[in-house]
Amino acid sequence: MGKPRRIPRTDGEATRARILAAAGWLFAERGYAGAASKAICERAGTDLAAINYHFGSRDGLYRAVLLEGHKHFVNLDMLSELARSDLAPRAKLAVFIDRMVEKVLDDQGWYNRVCAREILAPSPHFASLISEEVMPKFNLLAGIISEVTGIPAGDPALSRCAINIMAPCLMLLVFDRNTPGPFQTLFSQPAEELATHLKGFALAGLEAVSAMDKPHAGPGN
Repeated sequence: MGKPRRIPRTDGEATRARILAAAGWLFAERGYAGAASKAICERAGTDLAAINYHFGSRDGLYRAVLLEGHKHFVNLDMLSELARSDLAPRAKLAVFIDRMVEKVLDDQGWYNRVCAREILAPSPHFASLISEEVMPKFNLLAGIISEVTGIPAGDPALSRCAINIMAPCLMLLVFDRNTPGPFQTLFSQPAEELATHLKGFALAGLEAVSAMDKPHAGPGN
């Protein structure tokens, strides 16, 4: 049986994708305030009306770019599937960290740079990014951490642990890899080597946090 035939995009979908990609590159290069609608449309090869048609407004376009950037960085469907899987808790966390390191070291697109700009210089759309994209993923990560440590859901310690795990990758996300310094060497390391270090560091930290609170169960396997 042959492979299923790929359904081609409609003209409208293709135009929307071109605008989104053009906007992603320009917002990554110039920031929220510096990328004009005219420049975006020129790069996408469309007229100005196309932004309003597909995204409602320039703000709607920027919001779509932010959501797409964060989705590339941490995919909600992937994380949901991972959290529901039959993997051992530590294995779930390891897969998550492997994925994060892979994405943060990937400098082939605009996704990481858009997210980094938004973190360093938040736009008016930062709050909606947090509520719509970040928090659902954060809660899934907290659930995995709860499985690893035995710390019950809702305990503030889970948020602290999640921040500890995310912080190294966020630091690499916002750091300019072209700036000389100690961080620059990390970008030339094999992803597996960096991920192995971060996984060991994270699990050791979770073991320590779990042991600090006697009523909590011990770390999962």
